[in-house]
Amino acid sequence: MSTIEKLRKDKMLAMKNKDKLKSGVISLMMSNILLEQKEKKRDLTDDEQIAFVKKELKETVDALEQTPKDRVETIEETKQKIEIIKSYLPEQISEEKLKEIIEKFMEENSLEKSNKSIGQIMKYMMAEYGKYTDGKTVNKIVQEIIGA
Repeated sequence: MSTIEKLRKDKMLAMKNKDKLKSGVISLMMSNILLEQKEKKRDLTDDEQIAFVKKELKETVDALEQTPKDRVETIEETKQKIEIIKSYLPEQISEEKLKEIIEKFMEENSLEKSNKSIGQIMKYMMAEYGKYTDGKTVNKIVQEIIGA
């Protein structure tokens, strides 16, 4: 089942259960995906659909970080939205596993632990594992490995 199909199914269920928060979050993700499909005049691949879910997650996390600490209700609602969005992403790779993958890639490609290697590592990691992680996490681990 593609991401958009799962979103449609879950939206109907959320509406039936009168879960306005979940229904709203799903509607937002669906509208972004469907708008892009309309613009490209074709169905998006599941990876492309997941990219929109990841983008929505990033924007929601950013909104949470910028919410004043005294806005407790807003913070709680945003945290719930984040959990809903995460449920539509494939299981994310742990930081330990990412570190292993990066170190193995560096060893196999004889890359030195310097800033010169970052671009090559990031390009590989996002191409191969982009739907299972995000660039911010990969970059953080790369920085730790090279000791920057």
